[in-house]
Amino acid sequence: MKKKRTGLYHSLVVLPDHCYPFKTEIEGQWVRGVRSYNATLARVQREYGAGHYGFKLDTYRQTFHLAGSIFFLVVAAYLSRTFFESTVALYVFLTAALFLITFQEFYLHRRMYQQLWRKGFVDWLAWCAPIGVYFWLYLLH
Repeated sequence: MKKKRTGLYHSLVVLPDHCYPFKTEIEGQWVRGVRSYNATLARVQREYGAGHYGFKLDTYRQTFHLAGSIFFLVVAAYLSRTFFESTVALYVFLTAALFLITFQEFYLHRRMYQQLWRKGFVDWLAWCAPIGVYFWLYLLH
């Protein structure tokens, strides 16, 4: 029996599943959202094996990762300026985020969700590329 996961962390992990905008036909009925996502994921994993998402779902999830990373950059910049009045705090937030994302993608998700190494690397890149660009632009300034 599969253990049911709950909590804020899991809710954030499955947020893209619930927002899935593409429709899928299930038993003659067109559905969207989590039912469409789960049906598409099941079809892809039957075809390619466990842990695979296929191009469409992978692209969709990476878009969410990229948006989350940009959102995190904005929130971290706001918090560091508002509460700490220092740009150093921003770099502390971003460095901590890099370590936590690395832990999440290469350890936690492999254990919790049986995530493949390739997917972990692509997820890590989608999260960390905007942070890397931000660091790089700061160094050029």
